[in-house]
Amino acid sequence: MLEHAAQVWWLAEDGPDAVDSMNHALQYKQRKLREATDSAGITYDTTIADAAVVLPRSRAQTYNNMGHLLQRIGAPLHAIYAGESLLSHATLTSAERFYAGVDAETVHLLSEPQYPQHAPSPDGRAPYIALVLTWFAMSCFNQLLAGQPWSAELQLVARETGIEDIAAHTNGAH
Repeated sequence: MLEHAAQVWWLAEDGPDAVDSMNHALQYKQRKLREATDSAGITYDTTIADAAVVLPRSRAQTYNNMGHLLQRIGAPLHAIYAGESLLSHATLTSAERFYAGVDAETVHLLSEPQYPQHAPSPDGRAPYIALVLTWFAMSCFNQLLAGQPWSAELQLVARETGIEDIAAHTNGAH
C-alpha cells in the first residue's frame, strides 16, 4: 500500500517526469519478464512490451527506487518502509521469529512467530502504521482531485489521531 501511495504522491508532485520514469521502469520490467519467459520456454502476452516507446533516461528515474522516493517524501514514511520491509521480505529479521534452538546439527522450526518477552509483538503497532499509511494514501489521492476536496477532513483526522507531526513531515502531502 505504501509503495502505491508513494507513486500516487510522485505523480501528483512531478506529473510528466514521474510518468516517464514509471514508464521507463515498466519497460525494464517487461524486458526482464520477456527474458525470463523466453528462457523458460513460456509464452506470454507481449502487448504491453511491444507497445512500449523507448524513453530517454532522466534524473527523475532515481525515484523508481522506493527508498529514494520515500526519503524525498519524508523521513517518517521512509522509516516505516524500512522497518516493515525487514518483516515482510525474506530477511533474517523476518525469519528469526520462526525458529529456535539453532545448533550445529538442527534448527527447530516454529509453527507461529514467537517474540522474546522483552520484545513487543508487531501487532501492537499495526493499527498505528495502518492509520498513517491510510491517511497518507488518501492525502496523495486528494492531491490528484480537482480542488483537493478532502484537505480539511484530512487535517482534522491528522489532528484528532495525533499524527499531525508525521503529516507535516510528508513533503507535499497536505
